[in-house]
Amino acid sequence: MTATLLCALLLAAQPDHATVTLPLSEFLEGQPRTPDAPPLGGAVLGQRLTGRVTGDGVEVTAQLVVSVIDTSRWTRLALFKLTPGVTLTDASQVEGALVAVQGGEVVLVSKTAGTWTLDLRFSLAGSGGPQHLATLTRAADVRDGVLRLEVDAEQDELLHGAELLPRQGTWSIRWKSRAARRAQAVVARAPMEPVISAAQAQLVSTVEGRARLTVRYALELDREHPLTLRLPEAWTLTRVGINGAPRVVPEGREVSWAVGPARPGEKTAALELTLERDLGVFHLSGRLGVALPGASWPTARVEASVHLPPVFEWRRLGGSLEPTESLAWSPPTMPGRQLLYQQHLVAAAGPTLELAYSVDLAGRYFSLRGAP
Repeated sequence: MTATLLCALLLAAQPDHATVTLPLSEFLEGQPRTPDAPPLGGAVLGQRLTGRVTGDGVEVTAQLVVSVIDTSRWTRLALFKLTPGVTLTDASQVEGALVAVQGGEVVLVSKTAGTWTLDLRFSLAGSGGPQHLATLTRAADVRDGVLRLEVDAEQDELLHGAELLPRQGTWSIRWKSRAARRAQAVVARAPMEPVISAAQAQLVSTVEGRARLTVRYALELDREHPLTLRLPEAWTLTRVGINGAPRVVPEGREVSWAVGPARPGEKTAALELTLERDLGVFHLSGRLGVALPGASWPTARVEASVHLPPVFEWRRLGGSLEPTESLAWSPPTMPGRQLLYQQHLVAAAGPTLELAYSVDLAGRYFSLRGAP
């Protein structure tokens, strides 16, 4: 205090150009001080990590509470690393700060003091194979913490607990598909029983007695099976086609083929036959027996369109084929009188039809009544 008072008196007594010598410590005490910079520009104050397994990947949501206190310079906080297989799908933006990707990291940059809540969403691709692995790695300013996981128990199974801690800053999520495990345990399915869902037959006969029978079988099967047909007596097999491709015509009354689906993965096939025979000379009246091939597979439905000479009257005497008004398919137009027949649930024997015919004289003769 004495030194200060003495200096003041000396200054008052000296002219304007006078000088005074002071110790450095006393001189610094009188200078204005610059405020100290904060030791930390910002920090992640809180975090919550949740994830859900989605079959071949993981969706992770990171909710962070971030604070910046240094306004004298730009503060950069490194949050997560975008390693291979990790994609940032969504990031919330806040006023006064910027969330961006820089140098393979998700970062927050700000020069404004404030505290914000950020929501970051990541998609993690899982590795292939029976067991999957997906990873998420934190950057320098995010802390180690628990990642809480959800999983569809019917589809996937975690290979660790639902709460996962990181190792060396990386959360490694491991799971396997329950569907794959069930597939290994499934016993091979029994083969599908082959059936003939429908048989479409068309018989055409001329008045001279030449007859042609065409039969198309619609088959249902899931793999190759043998199919055997027993041809009716007196008929000669002249053409065979399987799934639209011609085949060599076999000999004998009982013929077989190995039939498979028309295309891989399908469960249908088609077999087409053409048979011919000579019915002989038609008389003024008589009987005509018709028989279709018998198949080794059960047949759900047989439909026949019979075209016979129109000069005769035709009536059904018997057989397994019953008359019907219409068919589920449209036969090609053929000359002659058309008769329609059907039969359901044919086991093995070929469908049969017995017809009687007589000359139709209606309108074909002169009446002698009233003649002189």
